[in-house]
Amino acid sequence: MVQIIIQYVLVILLVVGLGYLAYLLKDKKINIKDDYFGLAYAILNTLKSDEATSANIKKIIRAVSEGVKFVEDNYKNVDNAIKEEEALKLIRESIDALGFESPIDESSIRYLIRIAASMLPATHDGNKK
Repeated sequence: MVQIIIQYVLVILLVVGLGYLAYLLKDKKINIKDDYFGLAYAILNTLKSDEATSANIKKIIRAVSEGVKFVEDNYKNVDNAIKEEEALKLIRESIDALGFESPIDESSIRYLIRIAASMLPATHDGNKK
């Protein structure tokens, strides 16, 4: 009998906790479907409030993906660390050209570079021995 009561109390606490989580997300005005897997929220923390729009996030992500694609196409036989540095330089220039007042930190850009690089199609056959 005690176990059944404990189970009901735990289920009620779980429902209340999930409701509170939904309330917090709505209170912060975070739209989960526009968050791009958590990337937008990470970038939005570095931008000023008037610059933190979904259109600007799309521009930043597009600049990162174009920079990574350019580096992968032009530096095929170079070490990945050098590719990342070259991509960082190109992307930093692209983001600076967008004209944001607040800077985006280097670690966020490196994080986005690594994600964009992982989304590119494979350039070699990993099954060869």
